[in-house]
Amino acid sequence: MRPEIGSLHDQRTSFRVSLSAQGKISEPYHGQHAVELLDISSTGARIATYRQFQTGQSVYLTIDKLQSIKCAIRWVKPGEIGVSFAAKLHVSVVDHIAAANRARR
Repeated sequence: MRPEIGSLHDQRTSFRVSLSAQGKISEPYHGQHAVELLDISSTGARIATYRQFQTGQSVYLTIDKLQSIKCAIRWVKPGEIGVSFAAKLHVSVVDHIAAANRARR
């Protein structure tokens, strides 16, 4: 049986890749803010930021020179947020981002 979307007990459906990538989050009426992507999958990302966000808020994420990705904030904790992408990224896009932004050791 498939878990309900949005359940606190969801299992990840996409493999996450650890990385260290610079990006920008755009908020309507608040401009762009620099962030660091900590991991990414085809369905979402974990992002380091000191900006305050609210669960459910819509934002746009720009990574490298790729087109902005519409996202929804799924969780918030001090210094980090988790976002889900409005449209699933193709695996080759995730591979490109990961290859260009290897995780710090």
